[in-house]
Amino acid sequence: MFIFLFLMASGAVVGYRFRCVSKIHKVTSLIQIVICFLLFILGFSIGTNRLIMGNLKYFCEQAALIAGLSMLGSSVAALLVYQFFFKKGGDYEG
Repeated sequence: MFIFLFLMASGAVVGYRFRCVSKIHKVTSLIQIVICFLLFILGFSIGTNRLIMGNLKYFCEQAALIAGLSMLGSSVAALLVYQFFFKKGGDYEG
């Protein structure tokens, strides 16, 4: 775990040092290609795992429940923030 954190931190330091170099800005498209490849490899490894594929319905139901409750909780919190902080209270003439 510390190795990954060290690699990410060292990459951030190197990127910060070379941020003014114009050729570095072309790395963005390469990063997108690498991320797509990594997602493909992740999907491939999930597809070959019999345990995950056998329980896919259970995992999907859990994910849908968590996503739905997260949206409901965020909506309720946003409504409460709006009611308490942004809605003007009371009718007045002026």
